[in-house]
Formats: sequence, C-alpha cells, structure tokens
Amino acid sequence: MKIGLFTDTYRPSINGIVYVVESTKKHLEALGHEVYIFCPAQTIRPSKNIVAVEEDNRIVRFPSVKGLFFDDNDVSLFFPPRVLRQIKELELDMIHIFSPGQVGLMGIYAAHKNDTPLVAQHCTDIREYAEHYNDGIILTGLLALLAILPFTVRIDGKDLREIIRLYRPRRDRIKWNTDIVERIVTIIYSKCDAVIALSRKSKKQLESWQNADNYTYEVTLKPDGVTPIPTSTRDEQRAFRDEHGIAGTDRLVTFVGRLGAEKNLDMLIPVIEQVHATHADARLVFVGDFEHRVVLEELASASLCPDRITFTGALPRESLRRAYDTSDVFVFPSLTDTQGWVVHEAAYAGLPIVMIDTDLSEVVVDGENGYIVPNDVNDFAAAVSRVLSDPDLAKDFSKKSLELASQFNEAGQIEKLVKIYDVAAAKHATKKLDRKPRRPFRR
Repeated sequence: MKIGLFTDTYRPSINGIVYVVESTKKHLEALGHEVYIFCPAQTIRPSKNIVAVEEDNRIVRFPSVKGLFFDDNDVSLFFPPRVLRQIKELELDMIHIFSPGQVGLMGIYAAHKNDTPLVAQHCTDIREYAEHYNDGIILTGLLALLAILPFTVRIDGKDLREIIRLYRPRRDRIKWNTDIVERIVTIIYSKCDAVIALSRKSKKQLESWQNADNYTYEVTLKPDGVTPIPTSTRDEQRAFRDEHGIAGTDRLVTFVGRLGAEKNLDMLIPVIEQVHATHADARLVFVGDFEHRVVLEELASASLCPDRITFTGALPRESLRRAYDTSDVFVFPSLTDTQGWVVHEAAYAGLPIVMIDTDLSEVVVDGENGYIVPNDVNDFAAAVSRVLSDPDLAKDFSKKSLELASQFNEAGQIEKLVKIYDVAAAKHATKKLDRKPRRPFRR
C-alpha cells in the first residue's frame, strides 16, 4: 500500500505528533508499505539540498511560516503546483491526516481530487487550545481556516450554510472560537472514510459534536503505541543528577512534556510546596521547554521551596529515560491532551503516575498503578505524598505500570491501524459505487 501522512508539525520541532508520525512511518515501512510524509518546511523557500541532508526522498516539504498563530505550529501559506502534481503522480492508496490545519486540509483536498481513501487522526484537542488562547490572533487564524475550507473539502448546502453562520460575530469570543473549531472538525471528519480517536476522552468529545450538528461519522478508539526507551545505566543516571544539581538522595516528582500555558502546570508549584512540607527530600523536576517556562520559573522563585524545583530544558527522546529512571513519581496535570505519549513512556519506565484527566490514557488505572484525582492542589499533593510514603505501594504501582504499558506497543497498534486502513478503503469503494454520476454539461 502506498500511504501519505499529512502533518502540520514535523522535524525539527519536538512534540508528540512528530514522534507519532515518525513511528507510524517506520512501522508501516517495516510491514512493506511505501510511506510518504507531507509536512511544513519552516521556510517559504524549502531547499531540496538542505532537506536531503537529514531526510529521505519520501518526505515532502511545503513552504511555511513558523509560529504565525502558535509558537510551535507552522502555517503553510502556499501549495505549489509542483507538490500537487507530485501527490497526483504518486497515486496514493491511502491518505492519513494528523490535524485539520493547512497541510491536513491539503491532504483532504488531494484525497477528494484523486478519489483516495481518507483517514483522520484526532491528535490535538483544538477546542481546548482555542478556549485557552483567547486572543484575536487565534480567532483570525480560525476564520482564515474557515475561509479556505470550501476550496479543500467537498461541501454541500448544509455545510455552506454552517460556514456562513460561523462568520457572524459573537460577543463572547471564547464561544466564537470554540464554535468554529467544533464545526470545522465536524464538517471535515464527516468527509473522511475513518476517524481515529486516541483516547476515550477524544472519542466522547467527537461523538458529542456530530450528534449536536446532525453530522454522522464513526469514531474508532485506537491509542498510539509506544516502544520503551532503553533503560539508562547507573552512570547515566548519576550524570543526569549531577548535570542538573540533583542530590543522590532527592526523590523526584517529575513532569515531562511541552511547558505550555494550557497544560495546567502552574498547580505543580503549590503541589510541591505541600509535598515538601512532609517529605523534605522531594524535588519537582520539569523536563521540557516552551514559552510558559518563564512564568513557571517566576512562580518557582516565589514559592516556599525555590531550591526544590528544577528545570532541565528540552531533552531528545533517547535521553529522556535518564529522567524517568531517576524519578519516583510521574505527574501529569494536563487537561488538554488527547493521549499523552509521555504518560505511556512513564508507565513503560515503571513509574507510579498521578494525573487528572480521567479518560485520557489506557495505561493508567486509578488505584492500580497511580491515582487519577480531581483538579485540586490538595488532592493532587495528597496522592503524590501517598506514593512517596509507601515503598510497597510504589513497588506495586511500578509493576502494574509496566504491565499496562506493554499492552499498547507500537507494532501492535500499527497492525490495528492497517486494519482501519482496510476498512476505510472498503468503505470508500462502496461510496464510490453508490455515488451518482454527474450529468454531462450541455450547451
């Protein structure tokens, strides 16, 4: 099968979607499929020579501007005829989009133009982003996306009426933002042959949107698989501690991921204050980087225990295992993720996990390998302290984390993805047969 993966974020960016796209390509190719990645170039003049240094010839870059609406998101402003011809000439058997951004929309356009089966994977909780980043720039971006929707998606009268309605200003800008997101996603996914949700949370969300707007599409729950990072050595763990000024006796309460404002990370500062009051050796460690790091560092400096909070900066994935292996508890307060790869990685490292989002991950079971608590500092801190206070409990949680994580490995989940492709292709073929032929134009 010849497969095109369309993503609005890719190398050199570092985030969960990048890892998922890379992993998907690698494992599909291992099964004998021919896989192409279509992604932003982070420049309006992508050079084949520069790209060839680090990439194979199955990675196709679109001219783009980095950080136009989000700091870590690339906006592809142009779709060169050269690339459109290349997509057509490839004669793809399947198009798989990872987000409904500009590159994702181009994937949809190519699928409809070339009559190719189309699969959408819901990787980002765009509604939460639109609600959290409530500013004019985001609204402008959403309205621009809405404007190009009719040129990329095969719409009908109902869709057009919905699009026109969304241009009517609202007094409540948050409501306007979220309405646009819900309707755009619903319209787009209703045109797909298959829709993949990475968590029960996303599945419920997407199903509630379609019912509210009389759109129908089936949502399949399939979390992305994770292959464990190789265990680090004792020397590597000591080097990690030394590099970041962490004592060998410190017990680490660790978050790994992008330090974004929408991740609810501020609460971890008062959490560590409470935990440190009863566990003097506890230390909070932020592994990652992004614009909200400045705010977190200010909160840390003003906290009751500024010397017990460490920022390591971003680490390449192959180095992350040092952070996991030196940790005692993994904490994940985010309410905006669609799966949380790092939660799965932490489980594979055998860590007890404390998190908030109930339906986010299939590798965390409340009371078995960690705790799922309300969005409350006191409850969160109490759960962390409980793990640190009971070595036997921590050991049991660790064993269960490994057991749960191993049920969702990359190879196994890719095999499920191929089955989704097969179902989507069959569905597309049926729709093609049922599609009424257009009447010939007569003068």
